[in-house]
Amino acid sequence: MSFRDTVTLAGTTFKKEGPLSLAPMVYDVIVVGGGPAGLTAGVYARTRKLSTLILEAQATGGQLEWLYPTKSVYDYPSYIAIEGGELAQLFVLHSRESGAEIRAEEVVDVQRQASGFKLATRQGNVYEGRSIILAMGMGLFEPKRLDVPGEAEFETKGVEYRVRDRREFKGKRVVVVGGGDSALEIALEIVAAAKKVILVHRREEFRAMEKNVEAVMDSQIEVLFNAEVTSLEGNGKVERAVVYDNRTLKKTVLDVDAVIVNIGFEPKITPLPRWGVELEGDRLIRVKADMSTSVRGIYACGDMVSYPGKDKRIVTGCGEAVTAVMSVYKYLRQPYWA
Repeated sequence: MSFRDTVTLAGTTFKKEGPLSLAPMVYDVIVVGGGPAGLTAGVYARTRKLSTLILEAQATGGQLEWLYPTKSVYDYPSYIAIEGGELAQLFVLHSRESGAEIRAEEVVDVQRQASGFKLATRQGNVYEGRSIILAMGMGLFEPKRLDVPGEAEFETKGVEYRVRDRREFKGKRVVVVGGGDSALEIALEIVAAAKKVILVHRREEFRAMEKNVEAVMDSQIEVLFNAEVTSLEGNGKVERAVVYDNRTLKKTVLDVDAVIVNIGFEPKITPLPRWGVELEGDRLIRVKADMSTSVRGIYACGDMVSYPGKDKRIVTGCGEAVTAVMSVYKYLRQPYWA
């Protein structure tokens, strides 16, 4: 058996070093995060024949799969419209077909060692990589709650924080709470199937892209500005939403079958400072033009990186991933001749 032969034991790949010796495989690059940016990094790393492992903590495909699987995406080039989950699975398929390994594991520790880095996962596995690309999006997060009476009681019993399948709301009376792009897009996503959609926003105008605002105002969605949900009521499941006008204090009770709350997310504590990665603010990674971080051998891309003019789009993150891979390639091939 040659040096290039490998064997997998208990989920870990080992490289044969000789007839009687097994050593853990050292990947050229380990990508932390399996959203569009991380999966794109996998595709381009394999074009350079870099052995690649992608580790994803939540759902392979990232937010497209976990948060917005049936929401239409309109701003990814070559698709006039495509559902988030379908686009996510195309990313996954392309990355896998390119030869990247993808595993559903959460990285909890990163340590420098002689050969590069050692990564430990919550699932108890340890992986070694010569370089790392961080593509963790905004990290792990929990949805923000309204913190009103009845909310906790009816969670999963009519109160939701994301849309897993828009068809679940067919024929239902739905209140969507929020005024950003995600809330408006949720309302637009379900309006065709739902019996009635009411969008409740606590301000007098939306803080969303003009395209989404125009689409909502031209739709059958009923909009309540300067309105706040103050309690939820029901018997075993949510049946009523109590809404107050925050200018007149007028109370309105809405008969509902579902309430979707989309007022943002609370990120979990980031492990990045423990890994030695310098941040911009509380959570974003400060990167140079080549997507390098403050730690030699660690690069980053996607929603989690910060630089002047940064715009959080799928296509932007994919472009950053290509840059990060090229930087990894040059780093591993030092001295680079081009």
